[in-house]
Amino acid sequence: MSASQCLLRSLLALPTNSGFMHRLLLILLLLGAAAAPAFANTPAIRAPGSGETPKIDLYTMGVGTMVVEKFGHAALCTRYPSNPRLDRCYNYGTTNFMDPAGLGWSFVRGRARFWVSIANPDQMIDLYIRRDRTVWVQELPISGSQARAIADKLEFDSLEENRFYIYHHYFDNCTTRIRDLLDTALGGILKQDSGAPFGATYRELSRRGFAESPGLLIASDYVLGRIGDDEPTLYEAMFLPAVLRDVVEDRLGIAPAVVYERKGAEPSREPSHVRLYMLFFGVILVAPIWVGWMRRTLRPFAMLPALSYLTLLGVILWGLAVLCPLPMARYNEALLLFVPFDLVLLRMSLKNRQRYCQIRVSLVLLATVASLIGLLSQPLWVIAPVPVLALLPLALGSRPEHSSAS
Repeated sequence: MSASQCLLRSLLALPTNSGFMHRLLLILLLLGAAAAPAFANTPAIRAPGSGETPKIDLYTMGVGTMVVEKFGHAALCTRYPSNPRLDRCYNYGTTNFMDPAGLGWSFVRGRARFWVSIANPDQMIDLYIRRDRTVWVQELPISGSQARAIADKLEFDSLEENRFYIYHHYFDNCTTRIRDLLDTALGGILKQDSGAPFGATYRELSRRGFAESPGLLIASDYVLGRIGDDEPTLYEAMFLPAVLRDVVEDRLGIAPAVVYERKGAEPSREPSHVRLYMLFFGVILVAPIWVGWMRRTLRPFAMLPALSYLTLLGVILWGLAVLCPLPMARYNEALLLFVPFDLVLLRMSLKNRQRYCQIRVSLVLLATVASLIGLLSQPLWVIAPVPVLALLPLALGSRPEHSSAS
């Protein structure tokens, strides 16, 4: 069983109350990540010097059906035609996927440690064939000194004292490591003329990858902060294996050859209507407040569902902002819309409740307008309707004639 399969089964086996938080931690880890199944944790042993200059192959893998496979993967391989037993592939995407809770917590703390592992090329390819993921290979048309420099760097990075690094979903992952290694060895050919905007934001790229994962699409609106609306350059967009493959083809003139083509249907790249579903869910939660307000029989139990929902979101988002040092969670404009103490409205007097809700609604509307006119960067209009609908009748201040609410 692959590590990614074990991860998914572990998540599905969690009890409902703990599973929510573990899934949230996984969502954080996967936002924008070019995740990959882990290879065997083989210690690096420098290949015997045969005097032969290796061939350098860039492998890129297509997306799969599992959550951790949504952005593809990349690996670099050294190949010795006269001595195939020395062939090896280097994977920068290895971590302990068997411990999702520990991995998620280390990620929240900005300490998610990944490392370089080594696999036999045939074993690596077989892994992706079994997962029914398309595999491309590009044999880099480079000089002997450049090929040896790449091989030496791969071996250096795989040594015990060098192979660990702190993972970042956009800026330091299994594909960016390969991108930077190749660019350095090839004299900056990938970075050259790659400073123009890519044409899509990190949020948009993430949502394309998560098109078939409603939970991750929801998280991309709530958890992914201001950084999600930055537009990467072409070079930065090479955190995605498919973009790296295209740029290598363009700059080095080497078209990718298909080693294996996926047999199943290709995953959708068009995000679903999950935003509408979330709005519908929110309307259901706030409906009792409006019904009670219009009938002048508003009671605490009518406010409880919506206020609990708003408070839960506030606890999660503010908790992440405090605990997680990553800018993704810390600089999140959704914090202006959700706070962790809306439930206190159930114990407030009518006058204090009205004043509180007037302030909350005003701030939500102000932040939403600032988002629409470009003063704020996140699409707050997507998530603003529910807090406005929930708090507006309480802010209007009409005292119900027969209300027993305190």
